[in-house]
Amino acid sequence: MAKILSIEVEASQVRVAEIEVRGKKGRIFNCFCIPAPQGAVEDGQIRDTKSLAEVLREELSQRKIKTKKVYFATGSTRIASREVRIPFVKTNRIQSIIEANATDYFPIDVTKYILSYSVTDVETQKSEDGKEETKQYHLMVYAAPKAISAAYSEFAENAGLTMAGITYTGDSVYHAVRGEYAIGTHILVKIELKGTSISIINNGELALQRNINYGVDSAVETVRAFPEFGDRLDVGEALEVLCNRRCINSALDMMPADEMASDEDRMLETARAEVTESLRYMIGNISRIMDYYISRHTDATFETIDCCGLGAQVQGLMELLTNELGQPVKVLEKVENFALPSSAENEGAYLYAAVMAPSISGVNLMEKTSRKAKEKKDTLSGAIVIFVVGAVAGVALTAAGYANRIYQQHEQDRLNQRISEESSIEDIYNAYNTAKSQYDNYQNMYQYTNTPNEGLKNFIEEMEEKMPSDITVESFSSTGSQVSFSMRVTSKSAAANTIMQLRTFESLATVTTTGIDEAEDGTVSMSVACTYADPAPLDQSTE
Repeated sequence: MAKILSIEVEASQVRVAEIEVRGKKGRIFNCFCIPAPQGAVEDGQIRDTKSLAEVLREELSQRKIKTKKVYFATGSTRIASREVRIPFVKTNRIQSIIEANATDYFPIDVTKYILSYSVTDVETQKSEDGKEETKQYHLMVYAAPKAISAAYSEFAENAGLTMAGITYTGDSVYHAVRGEYAIGTHILVKIELKGTSISIINNGELALQRNINYGVDSAVETVRAFPEFGDRLDVGEALEVLCNRRCINSALDMMPADEMASDEDRMLETARAEVTESLRYMIGNISRIMDYYISRHTDATFETIDCCGLGAQVQGLMELLTNELGQPVKVLEKVENFALPSSAENEGAYLYAAVMAPSISGVNLMEKTSRKAKEKKDTLSGAIVIFVVGAVAGVALTAAGYANRIYQQHEQDRLNQRISEESSIEDIYNAYNTAKSQYDNYQNMYQYTNTPNEGLKNFIEEMEEKMPSDITVESFSSTGSQVSFSMRVTSKSAAANTIMQLRTFESLATVTTTGIDEAEDGTVSMSVACTYADPAPLDQSTE
């Protein structure tokens, strides 16, 4: 794989690495950090693409880095993530399944978001009898607003770079360090200025990942508020103070300073206590996420807790986390298979964890239209070859087309001659259409002449044919739509059989009775009302 630039844009700084990834190993040629102008980046989204791109362009020029292809990593809280399990299908169908079920995963308007995924694991489940095994994908699905992709695309264009993709910071960090945590359960805490990401990795697989909206920004603002650390400090200067001076106590609730201490020492101790207190919410949220995981996995024990990101540089923060979380917290100094260049050994891997493996998992939150534009640009060099081949093919096709035209002309003459020979068929066809039209008219006329009373003859004939001879018809009347009569039969069973027999008459549509009366001699009289069936059409009645 050729060299690419991997860039993570945070609120406080821009981290850049020139890398080359081969398989699971990566080589880092250059890496450096650029302070981000205040307000240029907000919640992982670049607000001032022009000024930030100018700073990046100048830095790349000074370092003589000519690589233009760039992959970004962003950790915006506007990017939603969810664990999903889907059936084990071909990999080229996974994206379509995710897009089809996106509204079930996220309560958002998916037309305004870009969807991507990372395969966390392939799970195998056995049936209850233990005979059949079924596989399913365990995915981490991400949904990023298209505005983020648009901002990064504009940033890359202003910096003179070609954007290859955008990955999610949490996913990029996980795939960079998963080799370090192949055995056991481990926690990686990435602390930045405006937020913190917690990843719990069990035997090399991502078991839990959460983001919290607390970073070291509260500590930075507290440092700026106390003149003991310096007068009128901006955010960048306050960060330097946190990283270079001990501004944090080793515990949240420390005993106050000695009463014999000087006023200056007491004021400094108060300032440190306030800076420490400002980190309580961040530490509390980390602790709650750890407790949540343990409650779901009661036998789990954390082998290590490592810290990366901007927070790893803050003096005393590791000691504070160790005391409050009840377990040693260390800085992530190195990452397996990713070695830093000698020029960055003093900084350590903790700053560049998110830019070491930006595209390994395949997560790409870049808008598809942008990808298509990039693909067109990348294939422009092949257009010349295609043009030459097309020109040669065009000449050949022209010759073939001329020959084909002569053949088609000959075929047209042959067909015209055949049409002339078979012209008598048209007269037969026209005669058929005329006869069919007349038949349809007669059929319609016949339907107007039909009346339901025409079924009376058929009904009487069926009566004579199907009714027993011992039935006595006492009264009989017929209207245009129905016939009503009363009859006397020898018994109730004979009455029931008579009704059943009447319902088999083809000349009747419905048969109803108003009830039966049984005489003293056992005979039964009943009244019946019947509706004529629709008369048969013309073609059936003449058969």
